[in-house]
Amino acid sequence: MKKIINSSEQSLKVLLISLLILGCDEEFLNMSPATQVSDVDALATTNTLGAIMKGTIREWRTITYAMNMSGGHSWAINRDAMGPDIIVGQSWWKSEVAYSSYTQGTNRVKWNWWLFYKAINNANIVIANVAEAQGTQADKDRIKGEALAIRGFSYYELVTTYAPTYSRGASSMGVPIYLEPTTPETKGNARSTVEEVYTQVIADYTAAKGLLTASRGDKGYVNSNVIDGMLARLYLTMGNYAAAALSANSARQGYPLMSQAQWTSGFNDISNPEWIWGQHNTVQENPDWGGVSSQFDLEGNSNEASLHASDALVSLYSATDIRKSTFYVNTTGFWASRKFRQGATTYEGDYPYMRSAEMYLIEAEAQERTGNSAGAQASLFAVQGNRDASAVSSDKTGQALIDEIITEKRRELWGEGVHFSDMLRTGIALKRDALHNEVMSKSANSWEYIFQIPEQEFMINENMDLATDQNPPTGTY
Repeated sequence: MKKIINSSEQSLKVLLISLLILGCDEEFLNMSPATQVSDVDALATTNTLGAIMKGTIREWRTITYAMNMSGGHSWAINRDAMGPDIIVGQSWWKSEVAYSSYTQGTNRVKWNWWLFYKAINNANIVIANVAEAQGTQADKDRIKGEALAIRGFSYYELVTTYAPTYSRGASSMGVPIYLEPTTPETKGNARSTVEEVYTQVIADYTAAKGLLTASRGDKGYVNSNVIDGMLARLYLTMGNYAAAALSANSARQGYPLMSQAQWTSGFNDISNPEWIWGQHNTVQENPDWGGVSSQFDLEGNSNEASLHASDALVSLYSATDIRKSTFYVNTTGFWASRKFRQGATTYEGDYPYMRSAEMYLIEAEAQERTGNSAGAQASLFAVQGNRDASAVSSDKTGQALIDEIITEKRRELWGEGVHFSDMLRTGIALKRDALHNEVMSKSANSWEYIFQIPEQEFMINENMDLATDQNPPTGTY
């Protein structure tokens, strides 16, 4: 692993200092001065270990200026940029849409690798020290559960970004696995297989599920519903459809579908009843120009807004679908969208990582794939009927119904990074129409969908070789 941090103790000091600078919870302000955080202070209590997990999630809301990368939602938007539905009006995101950002020397591949391996190392620090920390058992369970969840989520994001999809590449090289904090003596681990990484993710999610409850500070953090949603995505990708259906159903309990008025209110408020997990951007801690609304809201107060929708996407909505009403043609001649709007304060808008609608649609696909067509039709219509007053429940079965479900996910979750994952998982080739500003076609198993590993990793990791362990830049797998 790239040694972003020289040691676990130094990692804690730097992280805690950054939290103090950000002016977070009062508990941090009562610690020793930031320049005098001792190793004992950093590892001794559940308060400080909990701060590591809070800091990790909060870091996903910030901009990494050294790499010119926006907040944690960036990994989701990037997936949509790789698909058929994003058109770019300015230079921002242009290289992602044009497929010129995914080779070993680019900031995009470095940033994703850095972000998630840093989260993994922070989680490993917590897991290694929480049992001996001062605090209640309930706090220890919660903090360890959060750490396991974030570690599993990070490995899932890494393996789906830097390795072939599970259904066609389970035996392919995945990413290195680390279950202990890195130190200056860490030599680096070899790439585990995709199968081995998925096995580790299941182990982390399962252990986390046994430790977490529905309770949490706010929707910016992980609870038992989020774990179920993570499992639903994982099992769907692996083709374990019975487990995917059960997990998706469990994830959405207590999170009813939003109303049509809420759907068109701007997707900037984490209190939305349908949001299971999200990025909570406050006035004090916001992603500045990197926020989602700053990228999509062309009517907002942002010079960075550049993301438009393709004609192919907009054509999928019926005239009576409330979601169609969020699209309009702006001065560029492309479709703009009011789905993601600036919050009451510029840059404050929140962003969903997980919603009930996705869980209904995961459940629908999984039900059809396990022979429950009636259940699949009902789960699909729960979303369709909510969004479109003229919708009629589908009478399709088999692949025709699965295609309809995937199309509904594309309509519902545009801008949330889901459709491209479905393309990889189900073997849908990329074909952008002539009205797209980056017209292209790629086969369903193109290596260009898979990020190369950052070249710096091969300079530091003694167990990885650039000649044999790097992903090809082109071709098929």
